[in-house]
Amino acid sequence: MTSSDAAIRQDTTTRELAMTGDVRRLAEVRAWTRETLDGLPEDTVADVVMVVDELASNALRHARAPYLVRLLHTDDTLRVEVSDGAPGSAARRGPPNSTGGQGLTLVSLASTSWGQTARPDGKTVWAELDIGQADG
Repeated sequence: MTSSDAAIRQDTTTRELAMTGDVRRLAEVRAWTRETLDGLPEDTVADVVMVVDELASNALRHARAPYLVRLLHTDDTLRVEVSDGAPGSAARRGPPNSTGGQGLTLVSLASTSWGQTARPDGKTVWAELDIGQADG
């Protein structure tokens, strides 16, 4: 069974944030992510915020509403999910250029795995990060 197919365990903590379609609101998404991850090491939070920002900004730029960010924390793994309402529009790494194209490469480097799940009403792009145990 792959991590994308695994059932959510009973001890999973899930937080969700609905996003508006305004790219300028990504600062709020990053702030929410930092607040949600309070208690984790700063470098871990920075990696997760970068992954959330990349996946969320890709959804806002290349997909359509509704948008949802979900953080699922189980033991020492954090799964970041960004869902959108654009079925069939696959997330893929593009060649880097002066306007972008490096975001999913960064996501791949920061995460233990990433991928996407098609849904009848859109898709979910996800990444899993090994974050260790939260303090206290």
